[in-house]
Amino acid sequence: MLFADCYAARFDSSGGRQPIDFAELGAILSPSASIFLPDDSGFENATLRWSAYSAPSFRAVVEVATEKDIQETVRFANRHLIPFLATGGAHGFVPTLGRLQNGIEIDTSNMKSIQISDDGKFAQLGPGFTNGQLIRALWAKNKRTVTGNCMCTGMMGVTLGGGHGLLQGQFGLAADQLMEARLVLANGSAITVSSESHTDLYWALRGAGHNFGILSSLKFRIHPGGNPWTFNRMLFKGDKVEEVFVAANRLTNGANHPPGLINMNLFIRIPAIDPENTLIMSTFMYEGPKVELEKLTAAFRRIGPVNETTSTSVQYPDIFDLNGQMEDDPAVCATNLNRHLCPIYLNKYNPKANRKVYNIFNNVTADPRFTYTVFLWEGYSTQAVKAVPEASTAAPWRDYNLLASPVLTYANKSLSGVALAAAKEMRKVLLDGSNSNKLHAYVNYAFGDETLQELYGFEPWRVERLKKLKKKYDPEGRFNFYAPIA
Repeated sequence: MLFADCYAARFDSSGGRQPIDFAELGAILSPSASIFLPDDSGFENATLRWSAYSAPSFRAVVEVATEKDIQETVRFANRHLIPFLATGGAHGFVPTLGRLQNGIEIDTSNMKSIQISDDGKFAQLGPGFTNGQLIRALWAKNKRTVTGNCMCTGMMGVTLGGGHGLLQGQFGLAADQLMEARLVLANGSAITVSSESHTDLYWALRGAGHNFGILSSLKFRIHPGGNPWTFNRMLFKGDKVEEVFVAANRLTNGANHPPGLINMNLFIRIPAIDPENTLIMSTFMYEGPKVELEKLTAAFRRIGPVNETTSTSVQYPDIFDLNGQMEDDPAVCATNLNRHLCPIYLNKYNPKANRKVYNIFNNVTADPRFTYTVFLWEGYSTQAVKAVPEASTAAPWRDYNLLASPVLTYANKSLSGVALAAAKEMRKVLLDGSNSNKLHAYVNYAFGDETLQELYGFEPWRVERLKKLKKKYDPEGRFNFYAPIA
């Protein structure tokens, strides 16, 4: 009998839960671990999530401090047939997470150890870092690595799904930095996963890792601090959509895209500048001097922005602050709002399709209840990403230049029907305009309706290999809550 069936059997006919004595678990955890139950004062804060839509629910939160704590919690959950979910930043939002109800949250956020190797080429990390915490911890040692962009997102979740970031044009995806991991499996055992140990799982962790275990530590490539950055932002009125994306195509076209340049475009409401319509926010982040960036962005400037700002000699961690991605930014990191992303990879922008998306977005966000909603167009450099052979990791879609997604955000759950329909409609417009009949989607942004092939790759061997590994390492589907393979 699969775990889901066993779990259902734990409920009595009236729908109540059988009582669980968590003191039994507390007695075998390390002194630094903590358990929060629903009546405890810290429980509500411990279960806050980035998105409240289709969120998991918990009967207990275990703040673990060691690998053994993770193992004991998994074994305890197995004995009592309770589902569990590991968290770091609690940023995951794929709707399949809502299948987990009355489970145990295994919170790794206190496990933030860091030890840099003598040669300065890698760091041994605990699993509890957010992007921001890791960026700052490494920068204190004049080091950096590939992370996600939102400073409040858990770094481990980013890595397990591939992990796009500002430095990927120079160093590859976040998953490409993973050299070795300690992984707690569904039965509570712990193994070392690397290019020399459990190599099949090493392949799977880098792109589909949410399906196989809980990271308890990892060995991660790190890089020198690099040079100062230049940050530039231009705002355009909505009548400039086509011109902006024609210019963006020239800038982000594969080999023409400098490794140290990132171009992000947003559809965003800023009533102080245009009280009626959506603006286009074009952001350029460049590891290099202003004079070089100005040459790269000259075509945008000729379009005629209504506002432009530039910052020079910017240190790497400060780029995220300038880009509005810090922990204290409510648009990015506020908890318990309803959020949906609906991703699609593209090789180039279709300006006519982007105009249609703009019109849909403009209509939906005319409702002020969709404050904080944006449409995100991510134009990273891809040289180092494409240099990694596609078959060498479970992360597909390395050949694509661009990633696009709405970020529908709202507080009132009654708006979910409008939000979901708009997200799907905008993605369909982009798919129809992409000269492809196949959707290629980023698993870390998954909307929830994608097929396995759309998330993990259309080559038949990819999903087949993942399914075999799932049966081998998680036969009862204990890790079936985040974009599950089975």
